Amino acid sequence: MSNASAPAIGDAAVLADLERVVLWPGHCGHGQAAWPFAAQVLRRARRVAVIADPRVWPLASPALQRAADRAGCRIAAVYDGVRPNPSLDEVRAAAAAIRADRCDALVAIGGGSAIDTAKVAYATVFGGQADPADLLAPGNAWMAGAPQADDPLFLAVPTTAGTGSESSTAALVKDEHGRKLMFRSARSRPGAVVLAPELTLGLPRAATAAGGFDALLHAMGALVNDCDAPVGAALAAESLVRALHAYPRVLATPDDADARAAMLMASYLAGVAIGMKRVDAVHGLCTPLEGRVDMAHAEVLAAIFDPIADHTARKAAASYARAARRCGLAGPDEDDAQAAGRLLDAIRRMRALGGLPDRLPPLALTRDDALALADQALLSPSTRLNPRALDRDDIAGLYLDIAARSQAAPSTVILPAP
Repeated sequence: MSNASAPAIGDAAVLADLERVVLWPGHCGHGQAAWPFAAQVLRRARRVAVIADPRVWPLASPALQRAADRAGCRIAAVYDGVRPNPSLDEVRAAAAAIRADRCDALVAIGGGSAIDTAKVAYATVFGGQADPADLLAPGNAWMAGAPQADDPLFLAVPTTAGTGSESSTAALVKDEHGRKLMFRSARSRPGAVVLAPELTLGLPRAATAAGGFDALLHAMGALVNDCDAPVGAALAAESLVRALHAYPRVLATPDDADARAAMLMASYLAGVAIGMKRVDAVHGLCTPLEGRVDMAHAEVLAAIFDPIADHTARKAAASYARAARRCGLAGPDEDDAQAAGRLLDAIRRMRALGGLPDRLPPLALTRDDALALADQALLSPSTRLNPRALDRDDIAGLYLDIAARSQAAPSTVILPAP
C-alpha cells in the first residue's frame, strides 16, 4: 500500500531532521595511511585549488605536492589569505581563485577558519552561486541536498585538533557587520579527510589548549543533548574518552605524536557526532556573545560553561550522569547528582589545565540586551536540544548571570583529583 504523504528521501525537510537521518561523513585517512590516502583520492582531480592558513601552508605543501604528483594532478591555485574568524570577503576571494583557474577539486589546509572558508567557497563555486550570501536564501536546493557521487572532490587536512570542521556540516563566517553567519550543508562537508599529526606538532600551547577544549565541549554537548541519534552518541562518547585522556598529554608534552594523533581523531569524531546530533546550550549561547567580547571561541565557551552547565544539571542531572557512566567517570553506585558532578568536574579540570578563563572580562548587559541575545540563541537548534529546556526568559537570565560573574572578583578553586 502506497503512502502518498511520505516525503521523498531528498526532501530538505527530511534531511534537516537530524533525529531521523544519519549523515555519514566522507572517508578519512590517518596515521601512516594519511598521505597515501590523499594521493588516492586526488586521482579524481586534474586542477586542484588549495585554501590554506598562511602559517601552516609552507609546512604542509611538500606533502600535498608529493600526493598530487603521485595522483597525476596539478595544484593550480592557492589562496592563503585566511585569517582567524573569516569574513565573507575572504570567501569571495577564495571562490574567485577557484574559478579563475577552472579548478575541479578543492583542498583545505588549516584550522577551523581555513576549512570553514573552504566549505563556503566550495558551496559558492560548485553550487553555482554568484555570491556566498546567496547560499543563505530560503529553500536553496543545493545547500539542502544530499552529497552526490559526481560532486567535485573536497579534501580537508586539519592542522588543529578542536573545531571538527573537517567532519561537520557547519561553517561560521562573519558578514560585513561582524555578525557570524551559519552555513550548514551535508553537501559542502569535506568528502575526504587526512589526519596528519605531524602538522600539529608545532602548534602553540594556547592554540592547542583552545582547540582541545572546543573538541571536549563538542563531544560532551553531543553526548548529553536530547537528540535521539544513537550512532552520534556513540561517536561522541568515544571522542570524549579520547580527548579526556589525550588533552593533558598534549599540553604536558607537545611533541608527543601519539597524543596529537589521539586529539585529531577525537576532534574528527566529535565533528561527525555534531553533524548527527548538534551540541547543547553551551555552544548555543556562545555564538551570540562572540560578537560582544574580544575573545576566541573556546575562551568564550570556557567562560560561560559553569553557569549554563550548573543550571542544566539542577534539573537534568540524569543526562550528565549517563554520559559520565558511559565514559567511565562515575560508578554505578553513585546517584545522578554525584555522577553528573564527576563529568562537570572533569571538564573544569581540563579548562584549568589549558589555562582557559572561567568567566568573561567585565561585561555590562541590560535586560533588553539579554533578551536580544536570547532571541539569537534560540535560533540555534543546539539551544533547543539542551537536556534542560530553556525558554527566552531562562536564557536571558543566564546571560545576566554570566555578565554578573564577569564583574565579580575571580576566586581560586581547587578541584579534587579524578
